[in-house]
Amino acid sequence: MMPLCYNLIVQRARKHIFGEMVGSNASKKEGDGYDFAQIRPYMYGENVKRIDWKQSAKNGEIQVRSFFEEKEIHLHVIGLMNGSMHFGIEHSKQEVMSEVVALLGLSAIKNSDFFALSLLGDKLLWQSPASKKEAMVRESILKTLQTPLLGEKINWDYIQEYALYHIKKPSLLFIIGDFFELPKLGAIARKHEVIAIKVRDHFEEKPWSMGALHVKDPITLKEDKVILDEAFIKRYSAKQKEQDIALESCFKKEGIKTISIYTNEDPFVKLFATLRML
Repeated sequence: MMPLCYNLIVQRARKHIFGEMVGSNASKKEGDGYDFAQIRPYMYGENVKRIDWKQSAKNGEIQVRSFFEEKEIHLHVIGLMNGSMHFGIEHSKQEVMSEVVALLGLSAIKNSDFFALSLLGDKLLWQSPASKKEAMVRESILKTLQTPLLGEKINWDYIQEYALYHIKKPSLLFIIGDFFELPKLGAIARKHEVIAIKVRDHFEEKPWSMGALHVKDPITLKEDKVILDEAFIKRYSAKQKEQDIALESCFKKEGIKTISIYTNEDPFVKLFATLRML
């Protein structure tokens, strides 16, 4: 299958975001907004224009209409740019990550929210300033798609420090990666609202028998010979399942929401419910 190009990613994301009713900017905090919250007793100093005279007459005391406050979201995406994101049978995981960045970025600016992107490995590879402009989202998509990945590795100590001290405002933080390593997210989740997006290829979890192969590790760049027979696949799959159970336990412990997207799936379909809540 042909790789996803930048123009196709932007075109698909714009069609989804500007052609669908996603995003609402609703808040559960009462304040100056337009979404009705409740009728409650008047408190000294409140705007008298909010008084509901009909309900006041019924209850024998002054009642006011309150509304949910409109909130401005700071949406920040961290892309985990390790070498394994280069892999994919139908599309590379890097391409899928780029499409997720497009969907989240365009959804944010549609709602007049701030969007920012940081591409991290064991160091900062690229970052965008917080912006409400589509031009910045487009640049973020391109950088995600074109950043070289082979030989890159993840350093969770650095990622944790970056999320805590460089992302200064508490944000809605999306962390995108394949999560083949157990993350350090406890401290990050206490500062930000974190949603982990796990991007994988089905072959990585359930490989099929292919005999002897010469392979190169996309992180260490070391070459080796492996035999993908039934015995190897059985051992590998059992180990991978064990690791994923530990990963899910980690997410659950820290109260982190997760979304799984495979390289043969439409990211918008998997993200739609989340985008509606932005």
